Amino acid sequence: MEMASSMLSRALLLSCSMICINIASVGALNLPSLHGARFVSPSTAAFAPTSTTSPPWRQTTGPISHCRRASCSRLFLDPYEEQYRKYWAVRAEEEIPQPSQQQQEQPQETDRVVSRPAMPGSTQQYLQHLSSLQMSCDVENVYSTLSAEKYDDVTNPNPYEYQSQQQQEQDRFSEQLSPYDLQYQQYVQGLRQQMMMTEESSSGSEERTMEVEMESFSEGNPLQFSSGYTDGVFESQQQPRETNSQQQSQDHEEQQQQQQQQQHIQDIEESFLRTLSNEVQYKKFLNQSPYSLTDIDLRVILQRLLDNIEDGQQKRNGKFKGTNKRLGKEQPREGRKTVVVLGTGWAAHAFIKLASTYDLRIVVVSPVNHFVFTPMLASAAVGTVEYRSMTEPIRVTNPYIDNFVEGRAIGVDVEAKKVAVQLSSFSTVTRAFKDVASSAPCRLEPEPVLTHIIYDDDDSTIKRDESMGVGTVIELTYDYLLCAVGTASRSSMVPGAKEHCFNLKTSQDSKRLRTAIGEALEFASRPDVQEFYYEDEDTQAQARAERQRRVRIAIVGGGPTGVELAGELMDFYSQVCGRADGAFQHLRDDVSVMLVHGGPELLPAMDVDLRERAMSALQAQGVELRLSTRLREVGRDYIAICEKGSDVEETIPVGITVWAAGNTPVPFVKDLLSQLPESAKGSAGRIKVDKWLRCPTRSKESFGSILVLGDVACFEAKSKYDTNPEPLPQTAQVAGQQGAFAARMLNRGYDMQQTPPKLPELSSSEAVSLLRMWLLARGLEEAPGFNFLSLGLLAYVGQEEALNQVMIGNVPVFNYSGKIAFLLWRSVYLAKQASSRNQALIAFDWARTQSFGRDITRL
Repeated sequence: MEMASSMLSRALLLSCSMICINIASVGALNLPSLHGARFVSPSTAAFAPTSTTSPPWRQTTGPISHCRRASCSRLFLDPYEEQYRKYWAVRAEEEIPQPSQQQQEQPQETDRVVSRPAMPGSTQQYLQHLSSLQMSCDVENVYSTLSAEKYDDVTNPNPYEYQSQQQQEQDRFSEQLSPYDLQYQQYVQGLRQQMMMTEESSSGSEERTMEVEMESFSEGNPLQFSSGYTDGVFESQQQPRETNSQQQSQDHEEQQQQQQQQQHIQDIEESFLRTLSNEVQYKKFLNQSPYSLTDIDLRVILQRLLDNIEDGQQKRNGKFKGTNKRLGKEQPREGRKTVVVLGTGWAAHAFIKLASTYDLRIVVVSPVNHFVFTPMLASAAVGTVEYRSMTEPIRVTNPYIDNFVEGRAIGVDVEAKKVAVQLSSFSTVTRAFKDVASSAPCRLEPEPVLTHIIYDDDDSTIKRDESMGVGTVIELTYDYLLCAVGTASRSSMVPGAKEHCFNLKTSQDSKRLRTAIGEALEFASRPDVQEFYYEDEDTQAQARAERQRRVRIAIVGGGPTGVELAGELMDFYSQVCGRADGAFQHLRDDVSVMLVHGGPELLPAMDVDLRERAMSALQAQGVELRLSTRLREVGRDYIAICEKGSDVEETIPVGITVWAAGNTPVPFVKDLLSQLPESAKGSAGRIKVDKWLRCPTRSKESFGSILVLGDVACFEAKSKYDTNPEPLPQTAQVAGQQGAFAARMLNRGYDMQQTPPKLPELSSSEAVSLLRMWLLARGLEEAPGFNFLSLGLLAYVGQEEALNQVMIGNVPVFNYSGKIAFLLWRSVYLAKQASSRNQALIAFDWARTQSFGRDITRL
């Protein structure tokens, strides 16, 4: 509202029709973008008050200039009201020709009124009238008219004597225009062109006169719209035409066409006005954030600061090591609750790092024994960094956890609080690569569980399928189950994608892709695709095309993963192929990267300027972008794509296809959802959780025993300006903050079955607990809900350029791109590594790559 008031106070001129809007309705709609808009139409008539004794200068007859000047003087220049009344009273009868008595007696053609359903809000009715009159927006003409009238008084009827003052005011007015003026001008001009095209398409129709008369906006409104203007001549100046049955039929058809046209325009206007219904929607229409620095939630930042102080104190007290220095205890306390953590991703890693092994018995279950810094998987895929430099073993993250079980959760009994785990087989974990096909199964995707595990008839008991002879299933009992299993690639949605696409979600995926890229370069260097081995030109062309296919990489998905991989690949190719001393310099003109994205822009989560920068940066490096394009099929050596809205399919030969598009829940999530009530089902197969990350259960006894974190959790958050809550994005920031939040709740000992969770009753041993006193001093006797604090988005686009969108919560601080943004990107990624060991290794890898290039050895 402050913005609306500021823009309203600075606006010097408004459109002739805009004053017709009720001030109360404008205040209710809160449309700051309408302030300062100016409208002039070559087809408008006078906007006359609905008074029985209208002065002659208010009548609709006469030249449009007089009507417009009279209406503008009456509506805009209130301080000059009295002198204009006197002045126009003298000049009106002299300059405005009145219809003769003969003309008044001539029968006029029946007015054709185009009726329109009433719309709520005077602003919408006003815009309807603008579109029906085919109005255009011309700010300078309105200003010229009004400023001429300002100096055109009785003593000096010549407005041009004050030309210098007029120019000064016009310059000052131009500086005060809001961005909405141009936006709405384009919108109205688009409506006008659409109406003109509709009129031109109706052949054989005679010259039409469109009159629109609208009722007053509300009861007692002194203003009324009326129009009677056709091709530069008012109907009062036209000769009446004879009316016959054929003309009436034609008029009826034209009226129906106009009504359909007006209804179509009305639908467009309703959608447009809903978009600009308030200040927030107006900013979103301009692709701007509705938030300002005053919207930063300082309370959340303060709570995070105090939480970090608490974590540091707990660590100094030795609780992360299973001891309590203050009480002099070297062993974990008795009666600890068991927490089974499923996964080793961002959420699980944050929980394990902060969980107190003195108060909790922690068992981690995961098919991989390490945490990986996923934002740098694209760098590891081309050798910029080594994949071991960005991983940390879970047993190193917290050596004091009770156990780590390398296996996969395949089932759960919610009421009995038991989880079934299929142990990993250590006999074979990888296979040999065959050409560039991704035939080796990822460790996160072993053979289907149904080949190893079967269920009893009641679908409750899990047992081993003896006929297969592989896999061992164990059961773990828990007090709290932390489901942080993450997601899998959703490549099965496209035929052939799961069999022929490489993924980029784990360190094993990165290693496999790096091996495949090296094999593709060697495959394209074989003699069978070299032109000089063949004599005829056709065979040479075929060899050249096959060589280019072998080193063409297609990336599916225009999000951060796909964009960063495209940038890293172009850096890799420029080093090993582009340089004169490159190892594969003979393939300089053959290597290529294609990025296929279903949306119209890359990086949809970032602001518009950063999206455009990402597109221009990749195109400058030679990346072929296919936007608004769907992937139809993936083959061993080709992909089939088509543009949205088209059925024309294009087949493109490729050597490697990388899937970076969508994710889907793992099978365990589906099994868990089958035992939860219907209210637990969230969007995209995720599990709904409350403010304390608890999923709903079917009984009170099991409620609060399952916490869902990370990508699989559907946590709906409602910000200050959003009307409906939306699920948090599936990002590392969200998962990491949720893991730390869950660790603090369990460390503090909240009773998770209560709503909200509360601290338990004091025991004799905890009467002087410093942690409890600290929580009571902070007012945290009841557990606070989870609040996500976004710190922004980062993306690398190649050639040592990056995109930075720095935020605090939902409030944008600044956007930056280029070399400086690249330094910030590296600084943040280095600081967010899991340990100081990883920071040293990553820094060394960057220095090595900068000095000696990327290693192309395949081991």
